[in-house]
Amino acid sequence: MIKYKSLRLEELKEVARMNAKTFADYPLCDEIRNDFLDEDSFVDFMTEVFKVYIGAYFKKSVVIVGKEDNLIKSFAILVRPYSSDIGLFDYFRAGALKLFRTVSIPKVFKFLNVLNEGHKPCKELKKRSWFLETLAVDKLCKGQQLGSRMLKDCIIPYIKKHIKSNKSESFITFTNNAINRKFYIQNGFSEFDSTAIESNGRIIGNWSFQMSVSP
Repeated sequence: MIKYKSLRLEELKEVARMNAKTFADYPLCDEIRNDFLDEDSFVDFMTEVFKVYIGAYFKKSVVIVGKEDNLIKSFAILVRPYSSDIGLFDYFRAGALKLFRTVSIPKVFKFLNVLNEGHKPCKELKKRSWFLETLAVDKLCKGQQLGSRMLKDCIIPYIKKHIKSNKSESFITFTNNAINRKFYIQNGFSEFDSTAIESNGRIIGNWSFQMSVSP
């Protein structure tokens, strides 16, 4: 049985590595992958990237893990409505300077720029909406519907519990992965934007989704 809890700081490295393995083959990572000679060193670096990324959100957002038999199987970052944005200071405070010892600064900023482009269609809605910044499932557990279960058993109930009025509130997210595009539609989201991001001569798909959550 999956139990959902807030991420503890001592679990950060484990969760970061799980995310690194899950997202390593995503198009967003292609800019950095070419700087590494083998997959292991690339995953090691991406683990450090996700430590910084998750660390930046740790104090400002709802950061949740799904655990079974004391092993982390799923993970999500949920940003509350009207939260302050994550900025460069948050990333540097979380250890971003260490990344520049491993890969070039332009490569890292190019990666962050593509990520920022992905957020743009959600920008107007994001301030007043609940925003699913990321949802990840242990790569070894694919096909077990852990992502759907985390949405239905944890994230959406959390939003319902914390809605401050009797009115429905917006819940949004985005993805650059075509498989995830189907996943969100199957889990009750409606697609409201489909764009393309150009990066180093490659076109990356970018899809944004929204659902209404009632208290």
